[in-house]
Amino acid sequence: MKLVMILVDADRAPDVGRVLEHRKLPGYTEIPQVLGKGHTGRKLGTRAFPGATSLYFTVIPVPQVAGLAEELRQLQAARGPAEGLRAFTLDTEELL
Repeated sequence: MKLVMILVDADRAPDVGRVLEHRKLPGYTEIPQVLGKGHTGRKLGTRAFPGATSLYFTVIPVPQVAGLAEELRQLQAARGPAEGLRAFTLDTEELL
């Protein structure tokens, strides 16, 4: 199993949500507003540093990762790399 973590500009979060729904994943978690600093700059929800990021987590079987990654790449290509879409995987195992 892989834990997939997706970070996206909050105003583009619905696009990622549609991708996750389209993939018919068993489930996912969305944290709609996280604040911080990354490669696209600071996003602190303030006038000086406007905006926020949304964070999605899902745990899926390894064979599903490639298809999800491809759809996310297509979404990024359609929106452009400056839109702030990143995805990472971590090995995971179920404890309970």
